[in-house]
Amino acid sequence: MIFRFPAQWIGALATAFAIVGGSVWADEFVTIDFPMQGNPIVAAGLTATPRQVTAPDGLGYTEVLLRPIRKETRVFLTFIFREDGNKGPAVFWSGDVTGHQITISDNLAEGVVGLNRRTVVLPPEVSAEAGRLYVMGRQDWLLRLRIDWCEPSTAMITADQERPALIAGGAMWLDRDTTGQLPMTPPNAWFGPVLDAALQDGVADLSESTEFVVPLKGATGRARLRAKFLGLALGKGVRVWVNGKLAGRMQPTLPGLTDAGYVRRDHRTTYAGWREGALFLDEGKLENGKNSIVFESPGKGVYLSGTAIEIETATAESEPEEKPAATPISSPTPAKASAQDSP
Repeated sequence: MIFRFPAQWIGALATAFAIVGGSVWADEFVTIDFPMQGNPIVAAGLTATPRQVTAPDGLGYTEVLLRPIRKETRVFLTFIFREDGNKGPAVFWSGDVTGHQITISDNLAEGVVGLNRRTVVLPPEVSAEAGRLYVMGRQDWLLRLRIDWCEPSTAMITADQERPALIAGGAMWLDRDTTGQLPMTPPNAWFGPVLDAALQDGVADLSESTEFVVPLKGATGRARLRAKFLGLALGKGVRVWVNGKLAGRMQPTLPGLTDAGYVRRDHRTTYAGWREGALFLDEGKLENGKNSIVFESPGKGVYLSGTAIEIETATAESEPEEKPAATPISSPTPAKASAQDSP
């Protein structure tokens, strides 16, 4: 069955969208794309149009003038930028009245090469004072800045979920993700019979297949493997091998189209930032002893972080003895896959 909109509906929808976009959302966020084209950028939270100063070598700064906000409001800053594996933008704030200066982040880099996305929150102590936000560093590597003025909302969170600091693009951003520093690895946690264990610290380059060796004691039930990927093309997945057998393909989620990470480059849309995927492992996939979990390289420029496993088990003896390190392996696949193995 095919549903078609009457022609007159299309005009009405376009008008409605224009009205909503102009009145409801204008005071709640603003997006600044770089290089700035000289068009005025207006939002209730800004006192003037932002300005960008760039030297011939690409170095410089962007200045954004922010109005004071209510005590309960929080300001979130989302940066889309190119990273060279070592250096990213530095973010500072300076108060107009007190002259108090705060370093939000001295380096947003995470050790990757390519497009990246970082979201940080302004500290509450700067909320009551008008001030100036400075984004320092390579201005020719800065692609976008989105500013969100967010009001608190009451929500009921179950005990097995971390409290989000922000919900944006259909995803939850945790407090540890919005500090402007390198994300912290959460500790292992038990939720009834389910162990949630982190397997990775930092970032691994998936230019080569990467292996985690997970030691387990005793029998385990079902499991769920999850990880975050950066640089993976939209619509692509990563093959996962468990103990030499193809377990399936991990497909990262797609954020909503309002997310700031979508970037148009070379007539194609890419996503700048980390996307999380998950893979279910049925009972019997993991064994007593050492388990090999391999992420097969999908190509160059793809990175892996936040790898973790949730294991259903009856006793605490099934907790991994230690957090395994991500180890690149030279073989493109740990074992030959038969036709029925291919997902």
